[in-house]
Amino acid sequence: MALVMLMIVAAAQQSVAPPRPSPAVPDRAKHALRPLDADQVQLLPGFVKDAADANTRYLRSLEPDRFLWTFRTNAGLPAPGQPYGGWEAPAVELRGHLIGHYLSACARVIAATGDAALRKNAEYTVGELEKCQAALGGGYLAAFPAEFFERVEAGGRVWAPYYTVHKIMLGLWEMYELAGSERALTVLRNLAGYFAARCDRLDDERMQAMLGNEFGGMHEVLLDLFAATGETRFFELAQRFQKRSFLAPLARGDDPLAGIHANTHLPQVAGQCRAYELTGDVACRQIAEHFWRTLWERHSFATGGSNSNEHWGPPNQLAATLSATNQEFCTSHNWENVNRYLLTWSGDARYGDMLERVFFNGILGSQHPGSGMLIYFLPLKTGFCKEYGTPTDTFTCCYGTGIQEYASLGRDVFYSSGPDLYVNLFVAARVEWSAGDARAALTQETSFPEAPETNLSVSLDRPAECTIALRIPWWATEETAVEVNGCVLAEPRAVPGSWLPIRRRWANGDRVRARFTLPLRVVCINDDPTLGAIMYGPLVLAGLVDAGAVLPGVPAPPIIGDKTNPGAWLKPVAGRPLEFRTAGMPHDLTFIPLYKVVSEHYGVYWSFGVPGGSRQQEYEAALAAVKAREARAADRIAIGDADSERLHDLQGERTESGTLNGQRWRHAVGAGFFSYRLKVDPQGANMLAVMYWGSDAGARVFDILIDGTRIASDRLEHRRPGEFFIEEYAIPPAVTQGKESVVVRFQVAPNGHFAGGVFGLWMLRKTG
Repeated sequence: MALVMLMIVAAAQQSVAPPRPSPAVPDRAKHALRPLDADQVQLLPGFVKDAADANTRYLRSLEPDRFLWTFRTNAGLPAPGQPYGGWEAPAVELRGHLIGHYLSACARVIAATGDAALRKNAEYTVGELEKCQAALGGGYLAAFPAEFFERVEAGGRVWAPYYTVHKIMLGLWEMYELAGSERALTVLRNLAGYFAARCDRLDDERMQAMLGNEFGGMHEVLLDLFAATGETRFFELAQRFQKRSFLAPLARGDDPLAGIHANTHLPQVAGQCRAYELTGDVACRQIAEHFWRTLWERHSFATGGSNSNEHWGPPNQLAATLSATNQEFCTSHNWENVNRYLLTWSGDARYGDMLERVFFNGILGSQHPGSGMLIYFLPLKTGFCKEYGTPTDTFTCCYGTGIQEYASLGRDVFYSSGPDLYVNLFVAARVEWSAGDARAALTQETSFPEAPETNLSVSLDRPAECTIALRIPWWATEETAVEVNGCVLAEPRAVPGSWLPIRRRWANGDRVRARFTLPLRVVCINDDPTLGAIMYGPLVLAGLVDAGAVLPGVPAPPIIGDKTNPGAWLKPVAGRPLEFRTAGMPHDLTFIPLYKVVSEHYGVYWSFGVPGGSRQQEYEAALAAVKAREARAADRIAIGDADSERLHDLQGERTESGTLNGQRWRHAVGAGFFSYRLKVDPQGANMLAVMYWGSDAGARVFDILIDGTRIASDRLEHRRPGEFFIEEYAIPPAVTQGKESVVVRFQVAPNGHFAGGVFGLWMLRKTG
C-alpha cells in the first residue's frame, strides 16, 4: 500500500511502521466512510504542515528518562536525572499521564512518517515501562502508589488516577496499533488484567460511585484491547466503565449536561461509539447522536467549542459563560473524536462541517507558531489573550492532548469508501489509495482559507472509474464553482452542507478545481440576539484590542452596525489576506481569524447596538468612570512590573507573582505578606482601589493594613466569575493625615492561605 509514500519515506532514510494488526473481533457496524491509514496521507508545505513539524520538533526535544523518573521511583528502581515539572512533578497526583500522551503522539508520527528518532525513544520508553511493571508486580503500572486507587474506591479525595491510567493505556495501545509494538501490547494486557482483577472486587454500587472521579476514556480503550485480543475479560471490564447517571438520561433523550465536567463525559460518548461498532447495539449509537444534537444545539459557541472553566452550563444560557477559560483544548479534541465516529457511520456531511469548524477555530491556533508551545483554554470573552505553557514545566492535560492532536493533523483531510475518495478538509496534502485495480494518488494544492479555492490533481497507474467527492461546506454560497479539466461542472450541483460526488473514468493528470465565496455573517449567541460572533466562511474572526483597552468594569466596545449585513461595515484590508477593519464605529477594530491570533488581546463575541443606543451609552459611561478614577489617582502600581514594584519599595515574605489572562498578579502564601509604599493626599481623605480576578477562590482570606492599621479584611470566593473587578476601600483620615506616603500591606488572615491575588493597586483621592 502507498508505494509512492513508501519511496518518499525510504528516501528520507526513515523507518516505516509495520502494517496495522488485524483485529481479533471485527466491527459489526456499517461504515459509509473509512479513515485513511496515516501512511497514506502526507501533509504538503503550508501552515498546517508547519504546525505538525513544530510539534515533531518538540516531541524530539522531550527526554523519556525525565518522564520515567516518577515511574522508576514508584517501582523502587534507580531514577537517573531529574523529573519534569508542572503536572508531571513528583508531588502532583496526576503525575505519569504525560508519558501516555507522549507515546500516542510518537506512535502517530511514526505511523505517518516512520520517524526513526521518535521510534527509538518511544520503544525505549515502552521497554522501561515494562521494567517498572515487572518491579511493581501483578501487572500494576503507574507513577504513583496503588493506594491512590484505594482512595478512589473508598470515595476519598484523590486527583483522577483512572484518568492517568487511561492515558498510559492509550499510549501503549497506539504504540501497538500504529507503531506495531508487540511489547506495548504485552504491557497493556498486563495492566488491564491488573484492573480487571481489582474491579472484580467492587460491587456495582461501589463501581458506579467510583465513576464520579474522572476516568478518561477507559471504556473506549478497553474495547479496543478487546477487539485486538478477543479476550472477553477486557470487554467485561470496559462495560463496567459506563457511568449510568450520565448515559441513562441521554438514552431517554434528556439533557444532563448542566454543571458537569465536560472532559470527564465527552470520552464516555466516544466509548458508546466504539461499543456500537463492536456490538452493533443501536442504543449506543442513539446515545451518541442525541449527545451530538444536545451539545451542538444547546451548549456550543460559534467556534464549535463548548464549556467554561471545564464545565457545561445550563442549556441555551451561554452569554454569561464567556470568560478567559472557555473551550478547554481537551474538549475540542474529544469532540472531534465523536464527530469522526458519526461521520464514518453515516457519511453525513454535517459532521465533516463540524470537523472543519473545530479544526480551524479550536485546534489550529492552540499552538504558538514559533515555540510550538500549547494553550489550555481558548478565551472567548473580550480583553483576554492566549496563554502558552513552557517546554518542561507545564504538562497539563491539554499539553498532552495537544501533542497528540498535532501529531495527526492530516487525519480528517480525506476519507474513503471502497474505491471512492472523499475530500473533507481543504488542506494541502497528498493521499494514496486503491481505486479498484488502480493505484491512485490525489494531490490537493491549496492555501485555503487565504485563497478560497482548492485544486486537485489525480495520478493513476491506469485509468479507473470511481467517485471523487468534495464536501461543499455549510457556509458555501451559490457562487461555488467546480471545474473538471477546465470545464465547469453543471451536474450534480454544489449544494451547501453536502457532498458533491464526481463520478467518471479518471485518467492520469485529471484535475479538479473548486472555488468558493466566503461570506461574512454574524452568528448570535443562543440566549442574546444582541451578542454575536463574526464569521468569514468557516472562520470565527477575533477583534483585536489593546491590552488596556478593555478595563475592569468597562464592557467591550460595541459594534454599531447591521448584523444582517456585516459586509457594509467590515471591510477587507488591502494586501493583508484574512484581515478586516470596521468602518464608522465609535471605536474601530481590526479583525483576523481566531486561529491566527498569537499573543494579541482579542474578543470573539461583540455587543451590537444602534448609534446613540444603550450599548454605546453603557460603554461611554464606563469609560468616563475609568477616566474619573485615573484622575483621582495619587499613586498607582503596575503589579508584577519589576521597576514599578522597586520604586514602590516592595517587601514581602512567601510572596509570588505571575500572569493570568494577560494581567500580572501578586499574592502571599501561608503566613506570608507583601507590601508597597504609595503616595497619599496628606490633607484630604483617601481610598485604596484593588483589582482582583473574579474567579479566585479557595482560602483567599486576608487583611489589608496601612501603616500597621487594619482598614479591611476580605475573602475572594468567586465574586465576579470570569472577569476582573476593582474593589475600593475607605481609609480612616487619621491614618494618612499629614503624611506624604504610607505602607500598604496585604497579609494572610489566620483562617486563610492566600493574600490576594492583587492585579492592580491605586491610591485614590476621595471625592464628595
